[in-house]
Amino acid sequence: MYYIWNNKNNTIIPTKVMDAHSAANVIGHPIRSKILDMLSERNLYPMQIADALNMHEQKIYYHINILKNEGFIDAEDIKLPGAAKMYSLKKTAYSFIPKYVNPKHKELSIQDYITPPEILKPFVNNGQINCKIIVGSPIPHGKVNRTERCGHLAGEIAAMLGKYGSSEKRLTYLDTEIDNLKGNLIIISGFYVNMAEEKVNNFLPIKLNASGNKIISTISKDEFSEPETGFIVKIKNPFDKKSEILVLTGIEKNGTIAAVHAFKKYLSRIEKGNKIDRKFTAKVIQGIEKKGQIEDVMFLE
Repeated sequence: MYYIWNNKNNTIIPTKVMDAHSAANVIGHPIRSKILDMLSERNLYPMQIADALNMHEQKIYYHINILKNEGFIDAEDIKLPGAAKMYSLKKTAYSFIPKYVNPKHKELSIQDYITPPEILKPFVNNGQINCKIIVGSPIPHGKVNRTERCGHLAGEIAAMLGKYGSSEKRLTYLDTEIDNLKGNLIIISGFYVNMAEEKVNNFLPIKLNASGNKIISTISKDEFSEPETGFIVKIKNPFDKKSEILVLTGIEKNGTIAAVHAFKKYLSRIEKGNKIDRKFTAKVIQGIEKKGQIEDVMFLE
């Protein structure tokens, strides 16, 4: 896959490189160009295209086969023999590079041209991951001598950050390895299994109660006690005012999994802030389970 970089707005567009003959054969033909325009609006059957262009369906199939062979469109997979196929436009740009154009040799990283979402900007800066991810130790520890069972979620968050930056430094730490809470931090799980969360809990607008079995919102004054309930909060680091802390936790294991699931899937919704007071980046979510696994979430606040 090749990419076109727009240096004015710092965006990239995926593009397929074609030879000049193929590009002219498709884009330069008025009927094929019209078919592409129609498919850019919605997926269609050949008969629908034929009716719209007032042409015989067999002629439309001829042009569709050319578009498909050149990689411009796709056909849905239908197992029933003889059934009509619906066609869709491939969502990519197309370019051709003449033989006389020499490539520019330069080391590039795709992360240099992808702007991270606003909520991640403190944690990824100029293509570099700039934070520590803290999970609880798998060895019994803390005030109730419990073990972390959500350590794998750190890998999911690291992979998410890796879309926007890279790091040669270690990213993930156990709570028992952290001496201080300075710098940008992402804390996963509640204070039963993550002592770092215990140190920041009282600074959070949405937090765990003293027993760790309820979520309390200081914004709405509501309380939440279902075990698969979790919360997502981003605040200024109270121990390092130049940095920020993101907390992803739940009452129980599935609550923490739900928080991470929501963060990965509904980032733009989380960025809008709390529904009661938008100045807080703070959400309460509840996991939707199927056979004991979190498949989706709903937002409670």
